[in-house]
Amino acid sequence: MNETHETNRHFWDRISDYWRRLREEDKHFLRLTTEPELAFEGGLLEVIRGALPDLKEIDVAVVGSGDNYVAFALAGLGAKVTSIDISQAQLDVARARATELGLEISFHRSDAADLHGLQDESFDLVVSSNGFYVWISDPSAVFASIHRVLRSEGHYAFYDVHPFTRPWDGEGSPLTMKKTYWETGPLYEEDSDNIEFNWTLADLLNPLVRCGLRLVELRESPPVSSRTWQGHSYQEPADDKELMDWQVNTRAGLPMWLTVHAQKP
Repeated sequence: MNETHETNRHFWDRISDYWRRLREEDKHFLRLTTEPELAFEGGLLEVIRGALPDLKEIDVAVVGSGDNYVAFALAGLGAKVTSIDISQAQLDVARARATELGLEISFHRSDAADLHGLQDESFDLVVSSNGFYVWISDPSAVFASIHRVLRSEGHYAFYDVHPFTRPWDGEGSPLTMKKTYWETGPLYEEDSDNIEFNWTLADLLNPLVRCGLRLVELRESPPVSSRTWQGHSYQEPADDKELMDWQVNTRAGLPMWLTVHAQKP
């Protein structure tokens, strides 16, 4: 048992209802079956479609599924989706929403570090998305588990916040640093019992390759809307031109998203 991941599991079980209520207010998830691109940043959907142009009946695992937006979008495209998360509370919310959307998705509670209960070589595609690796204490174990459940020539694709964004504090100019790039964690927030990690690019890519996956493509992308700095609600407009002007907000001129595509030989 990974004690750090268990700590974060309890944290997400406790705050899941807050996120449920927030998403009930903006109803963004209701659009994902007809507008799947809304679930992705960093060109990840384009990467997936390049690897697998037709997702119908393709076995897909969404690891660290969280709000399950990626799971809903891929299921809407015809994939046979298994949603995997360490938080049962998050999965319960997602199961209810899948029913509301008329989607058939399998839900499985497991730590991404071992993917317990999932058979070897059972998926054509594994996906993870933004906000996953910040909760992971051992990326090597996650990559090894993903390699195990992928079929030969299967694909792993993810996007996440670019590691280079982690040291900076707030927005605007000039930029100020709150920590060094190499201070990866464990990191503790005041008045919270969750444990976070800010992995470097090398921390993510080296173990991915060492576990036996072949790096196919890496993308670095800028922010495409001001929502990046405006909070988590989709109800708010995301068209603040000043926040998107790098001369006003320096962070707008830096990479926002890291997208990685790898394949099992």
